[in-house]
Amino acid sequence: MGENIWDPQIQLLVPNLNDFFEEVRKYIKRNEIPIQSVEGFIRQIIGWREYVNGMYWFLGDSYRNNNKLEAKMELPQLFHDSSQTKMNCLKNTIDDIKERSWVHHIPRLMILSNFALISGINPQQYLDWMREVFIDATDWVMVPNVIGMGVHADGGIMMTKPYAAGGAYISRMTNYCKGCFFDPKKRTGEDACPFTTLYWDFLDRNRERFARNHRIALQVRGLDRLDDLEGVRNRADEILKKLTKGTL
Repeated sequence: MGENIWDPQIQLLVPNLNDFFEEVRKYIKRNEIPIQSVEGFIRQIIGWREYVNGMYWFLGDSYRNNNKLEAKMELPQLFHDSSQTKMNCLKNTIDDIKERSWVHHIPRLMILSNFALISGINPQQYLDWMREVFIDATDWVMVPNVIGMGVHADGGIMMTKPYAAGGAYISRMTNYCKGCFFDPKKRTGEDACPFTTLYWDFLDRNRERFARNHRIALQVRGLDRLDDLEGVRNRADEILKKLTKGTL
């Protein structure tokens, strides 16, 4: 594979990928690491990181300014002050960042970026916040992961499908929903999960844009099965107004 093009942290550890993976092999054998963990780690290093690094340099400086979904909301205050929200998932994730300046890439994508995407937060403001609060916020990592994968601001250059999901997905994949004020199963009502409401509202707002996207067209057609779509729109409007005022 030749000389690596990784960030300075890895370059300090090993001069090239052959040495790097030899050290990984020794660690795996010594600690009897499960094969699924090995696969995930190696795939992330030689797959996703390589792709993101290459795309960062290929796409150029102007890429960070993309806003193809025309997301205009100012970054809500709750991203700076978790006491402004009753959403367990956001509150816990933001508190973790404040404590460690880091969280795993899953809550970065499933919680933070998903919320920024479906609520229509300005991608450049969200990118600036991510760059500010994470200790590993190297530019080549953050710009493609946020603008491309996180909030689909590039219109699909990096990722065909926007990474949008409702509360049911978060409930299934995490334990954040247990004891939360909001119900991930509800789309409408005062205790309806904002993720669930905003997910359907996001699809509704972008119905024409995504109708022919083969990766998400099925979900878009699901709007036609909702008997409470007008209620979803009204509840989404309430949520977005609360967000604009800084609390939810």
